Amino acid sequence: MPKYSKHCFSFFPFLLFSYVLIGFTIKLETASSSGLYGTRDSTRLVYNIGVVVDVNSNMGAMANICLSMALSDFYAKHPNYETRLSLQRWESLGAVAAAPAVGYLPQTSAEASFAIQLGDNLSPSYSPLLIRTTMPDFSRLAEATVSTLEMFEWNKVTLIYEDMEFSNAIIPYLTDALVNKDIQLSHKIAIPTFPEDFQILERLEVLMSSQSEVFVVHMSSNLATRLFVAANKEGMMGKGFAWLVTDGLSNFVDTMDPIAIGSMKGVIGLRPYIPKTTALKNFRTRYKRISSMKQNKAATKLNLLGLWLYDIVWGFGMTVERIGNVNSGFLKEMNDRTWLIGILNPSFRGISGILDLVNRQFQPSVFEIFNITGKRNRVIGYWTNGQGTSKNNNSTSRNTPRILQAEEPTRAKWRIGVPSKKGFTEFVNIQSGNKSNDDELPGFSIEVFRKVWDLALTSTTSYEFVNIDGTYDDLCCQVKYQEIHAAVGDISIVGSRTNCVDFTLPYLETGVAMLIKVRHNGPKDMWIFLKPLSWDLWLVIIAICIFIGIVVRVLERRENTEFNGSARKQLSTILMFPCQSVAIPQRDMVVTNGSRLVLVVWIFLALILMQSYTANLSSILTVNQLQPTIPSIKELRKSYVGYQNHSFVKGFLINQLGFQESMLKPYCSVDDYQEALSKGSENEGVSAIFDEIPYIKLFLAQYTTGYLMVGPTYRTDGLGFVSYLFSF
Repeated sequence: MPKYSKHCFSFFPFLLFSYVLIGFTIKLETASSSGLYGTRDSTRLVYNIGVVVDVNSNMGAMANICLSMALSDFYAKHPNYETRLSLQRWESLGAVAAAPAVGYLPQTSAEASFAIQLGDNLSPSYSPLLIRTTMPDFSRLAEATVSTLEMFEWNKVTLIYEDMEFSNAIIPYLTDALVNKDIQLSHKIAIPTFPEDFQILERLEVLMSSQSEVFVVHMSSNLATRLFVAANKEGMMGKGFAWLVTDGLSNFVDTMDPIAIGSMKGVIGLRPYIPKTTALKNFRTRYKRISSMKQNKAATKLNLLGLWLYDIVWGFGMTVERIGNVNSGFLKEMNDRTWLIGILNPSFRGISGILDLVNRQFQPSVFEIFNITGKRNRVIGYWTNGQGTSKNNNSTSRNTPRILQAEEPTRAKWRIGVPSKKGFTEFVNIQSGNKSNDDELPGFSIEVFRKVWDLALTSTTSYEFVNIDGTYDDLCCQVKYQEIHAAVGDISIVGSRTNCVDFTLPYLETGVAMLIKVRHNGPKDMWIFLKPLSWDLWLVIIAICIFIGIVVRVLERRENTEFNGSARKQLSTILMFPCQSVAIPQRDMVVTNGSRLVLVVWIFLALILMQSYTANLSSILTVNQLQPTIPSIKELRKSYVGYQNHSFVKGFLINQLGFQESMLKPYCSVDDYQEALSKGSENEGVSAIFDEIPYIKLFLAQYTTGYLMVGPTYRTDGLGFVSYLFSF
């Protein structure tokens, strides 16, 4: 026998894909002269089952415990059976050929290759009684892998596999499945079974230079652990890369080193589904207790291999009981069918779930799709034979290719819907296929989304934008029916939409207002400077001026010579003094204290009058020139009005403000608004436009004169992003 490698893969039963090549072969033997199938003790017919396993390895020790538990449990439940199974354990491959029935558990890569050759030599064409507990044709694994890729809409992948016979066997099946789904296999990268670190780095450098983004990893857990640790150091586990591992690694995730698990966060795994039943829970508890009692430190944590072995022993136990005590002549005639029918007819349900017998080979009927998150793995879907991927493990459910929601898989590429807009690109200016690293001005709403995405989901997911034509309600329906994962943009939060989709918190407050054109009424009267004050106030001011002049004349006539002289001079002084004291004040205008007191009161009153006059005159010259062209909403209903195309405002005008749909006209951009308002309702335009305040402010920022936002503001809940109702 050739010398095999001393490196051990922790009991290589699944090798890369959790495919235990336990080839049970049944060999006809005669006990004494009875012609019986097996040997008979004093009371029962005994069938020998040979198992080759290294009980000193972790996985081998676990398998040995599960085999013993299976025999003990089976005959404890069926004590009256007339047949018995006897496990004959060997620790070398040389005993395989001599075993009446062999369960071979490969320990190393070389032994795994030998196991394939053994399986080929004992294939159904040579040995119709051969039952394989692995999936050497890999058909279902390949189909499940490609369906998962299709679910995430990954249409170009790279296969990374271990360079050995057992791993190479999946390539033709995977290639055919990818072709059937129009998914491109861009590269195939083989890594040696026992590589040096630099060899792994060389493969990673090739992948980075090829600009590959999606990788399917198909190898043993030991090699995969080294691969992911190296990929994490090279920055290939972050944003922009997606990884999917087959069950050769996925089945051992729960027992892997924490450092390796830490480097695999966000990886999507695929493994046979194990239903969580009471029987399974009890078995796990008993296994833990028995392994502790035996103080078997080599036994690893229970995994799918142990469960499969347990179920297979039960299947063989029922098989030999069904065959019973028959003569050799009957065996020669019925041996091909009876054994197979005894094990699976057409499927066998054990504590590991349902196992189908396909071409004399065990095949899981359901695969579990999960996301590696660290401490606990999160199940995100299932693949069922004949039905494809679904969110729930229900054999009657329809195929639902998109099962992921806003908080789900870290490596999926999200389809983010954005409204297809011709105007107001200040909010949304994006085209289909744009990603987060585009160097353009995508608009305010998209910038907000990108900032939130980068902060909340750093290096875990990727997305692409998809333009959606139609109304904003149509955009929300796309999310409702899960044709897209979410919708972003200037989407208003309104009651009719919250019934079917969920919104984020608003990132911008809004309200509906009216935009109208105003007419300019410039001053045409030359006496406009008199209008700030009423005529009676002018008369009062004149009277006060005369009164102040007379009072000051009386008080100053003895001390101040300016107030003496002829009657004409005194009259002139009385009339001019109030105006002169305000316009050209002088220090020695008056000399008596009484006159100074009167002068202070007068100047204070004059300042108040001047400020009031200035304010009123400014108002007359500016604000009063802008007159609305529409006096009220009631009168406006008789004219044409506009709204932003695809907006909820149309329904608001009809249902809330009572406008007729025939009197409403949709517009798309700021320039469209300006043109329609300039024409007016009489010239195929509109008299007013209703829209949300942010859009009206954008319009007024571009057209600063001639237009005005008027009327009451109808408050709304703001602008937000859309997700499916059950996403958060």
